[in-house]
Amino acid sequence: MGIDHLTADILAEARKEAKAITSAAEAEKKAYLAEEKQRVSNRRNAAKAEADAFVFAQQRERIAWAKLEAKKIEGDARESVITNTMTELYKQLLTLRGTSGYSKFINQRVKEALEELSVSNPVVHVYKGDKKLLKGVTATIKEDLPGMGGAIIESSDGSVRVDATLETLFEDKRELLRKMLYERMFR
Repeated sequence: MGIDHLTADILAEARKEAKAITSAAEAEKKAYLAEEKQRVSNRRNAAKAEADAFVFAQQRERIAWAKLEAKKIEGDARESVITNTMTELYKQLLTLRGTSGYSKFINQRVKEALEELSVSNPVVHVYKGDKKLLKGVTATIKEDLPGMGGAIIESSDGSVRVDATLETLFEDKRELLRKMLYERMFR
């Protein structure tokens, strides 16, 4: 019975060792699984943070683009309003010749131009029907200009010229008018 007892002791010892090894393996398995769960959780959190950062960056980019596009649309709309208003102002110049202030305007412009030129025998070109509006002008007056109104005053040989037509005055003041309109409408 000694062998049976010895065999039983060895078997019991082997079972005890197997149980200890199995318990150690189970503990190691639990630790490894816990470590892997933590690694997966960390990776998931990092991926989520990266995705959140990407989404936030995309939102900022799209918002910036939308703001830029809105400013462009607003700028285009303002430019359209200014352009339309300038066109209306230009059209209103067509009616200036029929007003009472036109006579004063053309006389003042012609006198200023004659003083500026200070030449002998100046020639004043006006639009048809405007000759009768000029008072006290000592120059050759020709009614030969097409257009909206005003005058061109020049030396008799045409070498020096002052353009006081409504079209030219409007063009000379175009940027100033645009600025004034912008200030009045949008500030």
